[in-house]
Amino acid sequence: MKKGFLKDLALLKNKKIGLIAGGISSERAIALKSSAAVEKALKSLGLNYIYIDFNPKNRKDIFSVIRKARLDIVFLGLHGSYGEDGRIQGALDIMGIKYTGSGVLASSIGMDKLISKKLLLEAGLPTPDYYEYTGKELKMTLPVVVKPVDGGSTIGVTIVKSRKDFQKAVRLAKKYCAKVMVEKYIQGREVTVPVLFDRALPVIEIIPKTAFYDYTAKYTKGMSDHILPAKLKKSLYAGISELAVLTHKLLLMKDYSRIDFMIEEKSGKPYILEANSLPGLTGTSLLPEAAKCAGLSFEELILKMLAGGLRNAQ
Repeated sequence: MKKGFLKDLALLKNKKIGLIAGGISSERAIALKSSAAVEKALKSLGLNYIYIDFNPKNRKDIFSVIRKARLDIVFLGLHGSYGEDGRIQGALDIMGIKYTGSGVLASSIGMDKLISKKLLLEAGLPTPDYYEYTGKELKMTLPVVVKPVDGGSTIGVTIVKSRKDFQKAVRLAKKYCAKVMVEKYIQGREVTVPVLFDRALPVIEIIPKTAFYDYTAKYTKGMSDHILPAKLKKSLYAGISELAVLTHKLLLMKDYSRIDFMIEEKSGKPYILEANSLPGLTGTSLLPEAAKCAGLSFEELILKMLAGGLRNAQ
């Protein structure tokens, strides 16, 4: 058995862990699936944990529930607003409870696509052109991608190829966020790079069986193929891995994240799409796949996430 694994297990053995699951965002269903996988790992590891379902009914009492549980650390099995955007992280900081993943600022930056875009451009990192939609006409040459400024799982995202579909796409995005971003569409290959403790895990190419890597392709078994490691030229593979770590650090993310890219078909240039501070941990999720390819079991991955949260102050 690996020495690091035994050390992490000893660190966690007498700690009380709170697995906060679900949440109240549009990504609740996926967060529950991630949390179910995490719970299975916690049981397998023999760790002391309690399962806390953060849901619309208990949202006003959730922090009282957490405080009364007298936890040493929280595993955040959440995605989207109120879980991945820094709000629950801030409350945990005030209560003096450690947690997995990034802190308040990094979570907020990563969730807000406009802010993260500005930081990427200021740092000279490649990302598609964009603008914030403010009720005026389309300002870009089609095709474009219309998306809510916050949220994930491609919920509310539309690839617009015709002017007649633009306003419909804006209305859909606004169902999930008051702010809407319009981004240049990059035609090409989609890849993603999970980052674990400032190191890039194997690059994954995603080949969806839908029009693009949407909610169905992400979370329905068999609806996308994952090429792992991605079959890219060595220089491109290394460059994308480096960009992923640079993005992770630039956005102040801690311990783990997943950085999504498009490789433009004509130029072969990689473009950073967005960063995920609490990537999925479901049966079809990419971070666990990359970790497995790098030699880490799901249980070892979860243990590392918890140990990282305990060792490092947020």
